[in-house]
Parts: sequence; structure tokens; C-alpha cells
Amino acid sequence: MTWRQIFRKNIATFCLMAGMFFNPLGFDVIFKTILDATNSYWTTTAIFYGIALSFFGLYFLFREKK
Repeated sequence: MTWRQIFRKNIATFCLMAGMFFNPLGFDVIFKTILDATNSYWTTTAIFYGIALSFFGLYFLFREKK
């Protein structure tokens, strides 16, 4: 396995974990902070789902094709 393959695998794993964090698993403090900043539940929810989708997309981009 080359360093490039290892790097892509590590980045893919990080993106998957980050996507799972920003999707409803343990983000309550950050969610509350952004909710206070935006004063809108739906805007805050859209921001978090957008971040989660971005990380899931990056995971699929960086994972190894088999």
C-alpha cells in the first residue's frame, strides 16, 4: 500500500466520522451556539445537515474504489 492510498483512507475515515458527528450524534453544544447566533432553528438545522452531507460526500470521494 502506498502512502497516497494510506492518506486517502485516513482522510476518508476522518470525513465519515465528522459527518456522523454533525448528523445527530453529540453535537448539542455546537448546535445551541449556532442556534443562538442565527436565531433560527431551521437555518441551524440546514447548516448542520449541509455540513454532514459535505463530509459524507468527501468520504465517498476519498474512499478506495474496489
